[in-house]
Amino acid sequence: MPFYDLRCLSCDKESNIKATMAEKTERRIPCPECGSTDMETVYKSAPAYIKSSGEAPPKCPSSSACGNRGCRFAG
Repeated sequence: MPFYDLRCLSCDKESNIKATMAEKTERRIPCPECGSTDMETVYKSAPAYIKSSGEAPPKCPSSSACGNRGCRFAG
């Protein structure tokens, strides 16, 4: 079951709730604060790393310990 970031439109409480897709689609997820099922999805941004051809890649702060094996900085 996925987790959803939801905001209650009745009490404005934001929650991260584990529910089925059907529960979310059919608006059957109750607010943990007030019990209302009037919930909306909250969209949050995630950090993104964009590699540009003209820039040197960032240096891994732990490269001396891990040797860049499986490191996201290893390019």
